[in-house]
Amino acid sequence: MAYTPPNSFSAGTALTSSNVQGNVDALRVYLHEGVVPADLRNAQFIDGRHVQPPLYDPIRGLQHGVTGYQGGQWSGGAAVRVTFATSALTGRRYTGASKFEVLPGTAFSLDIRAPATCLFHYWFELEAGPDDGARGPGTDERYTYVAPYVGNVGLVISSASLETVNNYNGWSASSVPAGAQNPHTWVGYGQHDGVHLHTSTGPQRYTVGLAALSTIDRTAILNWGVAVEVTYD
Repeated sequence: MAYTPPNSFSAGTALTSSNVQGNVDALRVYLHEGVVPADLRNAQFIDGRHVQPPLYDPIRGLQHGVTGYQGGQWSGGAAVRVTFATSALTGRRYTGASKFEVLPGTAFSLDIRAPATCLFHYWFELEAGPDDGARGPGTDERYTYVAPYVGNVGLVISSASLETVNNYNGWSASSVPAGAQNPHTWVGYGQHDGVHLHTSTGPQRYTVGLAALSTIDRTAILNWGVAVEVTYD
């Protein structure tokens, strides 16, 4: 049956805190344990004014509402918030170890409240090298790989790696256009994008972002953007 307050008030009677609190407590019990199908209308009875608005986080560019998360970050334009990948951090150049490292600024940590479907979108532009140092593989065999990860950098989805080869041909002699001598994705300049789909089984702290592994001594990620969509199932 529908909610009926245990205490009623009429004109001229004292309004006591205990009676008001009794009605509130009874309503709480009804909402959590007492609602049955017969209490609900067959027609639509909920509209926008009944739905709690999302919370917006301007620092991370995210909003969290009743259906999940949505938002993103970007670098602000070419060379505004440059981030880097280097063989000095990943270690592969000198030790042969295959170790990805986080690309700063490209990750989100979310407090997911329920099982959810998560979409991570990303794009980036980078300049790889030129690296003509004596140590490591041949100059035309040095690469930078960028891939998404979920949870921590030890859980990189390596099958989604996007590669750019070292700029072994050097820079263009002309100032216009500036860039690598051969401005193709496979010789010194990379323009990539991707989407990763993942599911979360329940409430958890969820982290997703980009990581890089490089055999090139210096790779500048000149421009980038990341976005996340989380839909509660």
